[in-house]
Amino acid sequence: MYKGSYINGKPSGYGEYYWNHGSYFKGNFINGLRDGKGSWKKGVGNSDRYDGEYRNDKKWGEGIFVWASGNVYKGQYEADMRSGYGEMHWVNGSYYKGNWKNGIQNG
Repeated sequence: MYKGSYINGKPSGYGEYYWNHGSYFKGNFINGLRDGKGSWKKGVGNSDRYDGEYRNDKKWGEGIFVWASGNVYKGQYEADMRSGYGEMHWVNGSYYKGNWKNGIQNG
């Protein structure tokens, strides 16, 4: 279910999209795709979530991803993958601060 404005029959501007299984996205749309700042949460309860920037329906730019496990990544994304500088903190206390490429530590 979508709540928000439409242009030419597609979500555009700020809106909220809710899936039947409890997931949601709240943020900006352009031509029906997530674009700009937004927040996504998977399912209900303690689950994965992302707050940050999107481009063409993909995580792109600065963002924070928190897994249901409690692991946290804060940094740059490109085409849905960790790319550029970012900081990964695992619940066991270990961490990595540095560069990423195609979702993999690169430093």
